[in-house]
Amino acid sequence: MPRGLPRTLNRAAARSAGVAVPKAGLAIKTEGAGNRFKTTLTFNAMQIVVTDALAYASQKLFDFADGKIRINGGTAKLQFAVLTTRASTINDSASLTWGLGSAAASSATLATTMQNFIATTTRTLDGATTALSTASTADVVTPATLDGTSTAIDLFLNVAFATGTDIDADGTLAVTGFITLLWENWGDNV
Repeated sequence: MPRGLPRTLNRAAARSAGVAVPKAGLAIKTEGAGNRFKTTLTFNAMQIVVTDALAYASQKLFDFADGKIRINGGTAKLQFAVLTTRASTINDSASLTWGLGSAAASSATLATTMQNFIATTTRTLDGATTALSTASTADVVTPATLDGTSTAIDLFLNVAFATGTDIDADGTLAVTGFITLLWENWGDNV
């Protein structure tokens, strides 16, 4: 198949949509034309360090281009593994809450902009030792428009543990799976 114009247009669309945050274990592909985009985030053991003192953490994934960002839909399927010693860090069968939002987690209760793309989903970390947990699936919340005309909208994967008994010391999670977002950039009216 020739490389030509379609490939060039896809690259141009991806650049105009926003910027992927370079991160080990994360691949991001954006396709689209005009102002309509599909962004697929693929996770392959992307690490998130969770401190015992906070019991929540975030990973910044994407910077949208300036403008009003309309999230039309999407889906996610994620699995989590604990890479640190389970008995002394993140415990067996810990209750993990995760969400996708435009703001980084700032408390163990993920709310408002910490989960305005994908609402909080609770997942028991049932994988033994470093094995992946059972897959956790979720859909994008009701379509919403986020105002990124003054400050561009960011995308964060947020995780939290509800109780202090789920985590005894700093631990590391590995995330595997995918998130697909269908969205539009309605422009920057400033």
